[in-house]
Order: sequence, then structure tokens, then C-alpha cells
Amino acid sequence: MESVKLGSSRKAIKDKASSDKKHFSRYVNSPLTPTITDNSLAQSTMSLNVLLLVVLLSVGLDTAWSQDDDFVNDWDGEVNFECPEAQVIKSVYSVHENHFEDRRWKFDCVPPPSGAVPKNCEWTDDYVNDWDEAITFMCPPNQLLAGVYSVHNNDFEDRQMKFKCCKDSNYKTYSCELSDYLNEYDEVLDYNVPNGFVLTGWYSVHSNKREDRRHKMETCRYRAY
Repeated sequence: MESVKLGSSRKAIKDKASSDKKHFSRYVNSPLTPTITDNSLAQSTMSLNVLLLVVLLSVGLDTAWSQDDDFVNDWDGEVNFECPEAQVIKSVYSVHENHFEDRRWKFDCVPPPSGAVPKNCEWTDDYVNDWDEAITFMCPPNQLLAGVYSVHNNDFEDRQMKFKCCKDSNYKTYSCELSDYLNEYDEVLDYNVPNGFVLTGWYSVHSNKREDRRHKMETCRYRAY
């Protein structure tokens, strides 16, 4: 009896395996069953690579924006910059954005040459320009640029500016020069005051077509009386 039961069990297992094989074969050959081909695998790999690239670009963009913290203003925002006491502006950097039709600004400051300590400072009483009009500003005689204040107007897509000038009564400016235009419309402005000179004036013109300004800087040599 045990022999008969064992044989029956083996036959049942064999029949079950055969049935499962036929069922699996029908499933695999069914038109509704998804298949993995070289093309679909390549497309999946490409999609994954594109997704990874998007993630990396997003991280890079976040990093780039995080490095913009040293701009003193946001688009359309107020510029309110002053050098530390007894320092003057050494460099001016600016970028333009057509979407906002505005510029963001960076400034660096240093002590002036020859050991001067310009602590006697004053801001211009009012804005030095009207909307869309030229800026032709010079600090009073023997004074140096040490601060910039500016507001933006979305109707004119322009800025009005005020300046802070400082002096050391024991020093004077001489041999002044006006630079060429330092930027094209919509382009970067990247200016460093030449060694041995100090920044004493700021000139610019506005284009209604480009809704931007081109800038020049006046610099002078500086020495004790």
C-alpha cells in the first residue's frame, strides 16, 4: 500500500508541475504581459540619468544662489551700503537681469592709501539723478566715495542714487581721471579702483530701450598736504 501511495504522490506532483509550466507559458506569451527588451531597458536607464541630471542641476543652482549672499540688494530692492569706518570703496561689481530690468550690486572697501583716516562723512542731501536721467556726481573736493544708497522704480525700470563721501582734513585729491564706460547694457560691471587711486565720482547714462545703465568712474590720486 505504501508503494502505491508513493507512486500516486509522484504522479500528482508531476501532473501539477506540468500544469504550472503550461500556465506560466500562457502567461509569458500573453499580449498583456509586460516584456523587458534591450530598448525598454535603455530607455529606463536614460530616464534615470535624466532624473539624476535634473537633481544635480537643482543642487548646483541652490549652491549658486547661496553664494549670492554678498550682493547688497535683491532684484528691485533697496541698496543701502556703507564702508566700515575710515574705509572707502575699492571695487564695484554688478549683474543685470532682463526679467526684472534691474541690477544687483556688490562693493568692497579698503583703507585709503598713504595712511589717511577719512572719518568726516556726509551723504548727499537728495538723489543725484531723476528717473531715466544721467548721473554726473563728484564728491566735494578732497573727499572719497564710501557709501551708496539706491531705490528702484518698476514704472521707469531705473534707479535713483545717493552717495556718501568722507574726508581726512590732512589729505587732498589730485590728478583725477574719468574712466571709459565700464559695461555694456545688460552686461556685467566689474571694476577695481587702480592702485594708488581713490574713487571720487560716478557717472552713468540710462537707455529706455535696454532699461539699463552704463557706468563710468572718476578716480584721483591722494596724498597728505
